[in-house]
Amino acid sequence: MRPTAAGRHNPGFVLVMVLVVLALASGLLGLCAHRTSRRALEAGLARRDLQHRWGRRSLETLCLARAEALLRGPALNGEGPVAAVRRSIALGGLTVDLVVADETAKANLNRVAADRGRGGVRHAVSALGEGRWCLQVVLRPRQPPTGVIRTPPVRYASLEQVFAAPAPGDLLGDGRDRPAPSDRLTCWGSGKVHLRRAPAPVLREMLLGLLTHYQVHRLAALREEEPSLGVEALLDRLDLEEKKRVAARRRLTVRSTCHSLWIVTRGRTRDWYRLAVRQQAGAGNDAGRWTFVW
Repeated sequence: MRPTAAGRHNPGFVLVMVLVVLALASGLLGLCAHRTSRRALEAGLARRDLQHRWGRRSLETLCLARAEALLRGPALNGEGPVAAVRRSIALGGLTVDLVVADETAKANLNRVAADRGRGGVRHAVSALGEGRWCLQVVLRPRQPPTGVIRTPPVRYASLEQVFAAPAPGDLLGDGRDRPAPSDRLTCWGSGKVHLRRAPAPVLREMLLGLLTHYQVHRLAALREEEPSLGVEALLDRLDLEEKKRVAARRRLTVRSTCHSLWIVTRGRTRDWYRLAVRQQAGAGNDAGRWTFVW
């Protein structure tokens, strides 16, 4: 007896069904593999981001707590006073550049603004840049914040209010011979300038109108000739009028109350910048903390 048409097997149909099932299974396996790979990549990136974030926070806490010790190191080794110290370390396979600086050793733009107005700020930026900063100066002062004690009043809270769309690398520079804006300008601190650490151009700008250029030059020479002398003794050597001596004394200090830390993480495709500033409480100023991220 021959089988009826309804009972016959169709090998072609079975093969097609098998191929369809295999295709669906392959697609599902591929989708699962893609999702697994993506989640593994996201987990790896999240782990690396967490590692770097905690690494940066640890570096910030450690370096700012030891800022004075780091800044005094070169002087103890006979290199003379410095306003900033640069170091590079490895963190999670990436290179991290650290710059610890004494903000008191820079020209305080808020002090300049309080004494000489917007024109004084523009003059200070131009004079300290010496025409070598490739940045457009666009001053954008603001009203001082309320509820905190700040002397001088904070009209400039960051250098981004001084320059037009500055890149963080342009503000920081590379620490070579040519100074960068953050080497000589600051928006934080008490408004006094560190007599031992400030470069001579910074001293000249912060004492403009109080001392002549010759007197500032002489003051800078005296601090190197007799490093053990304090502010009062050094000013006495200049034989100033009492009024000028008192005014200059109010602008100078040998105590650092404000430090900053740049953390630059160098990646394969981009760099991450972080600036942390810490100011101690003092006469006329509350303690302050500022953090900027690019």
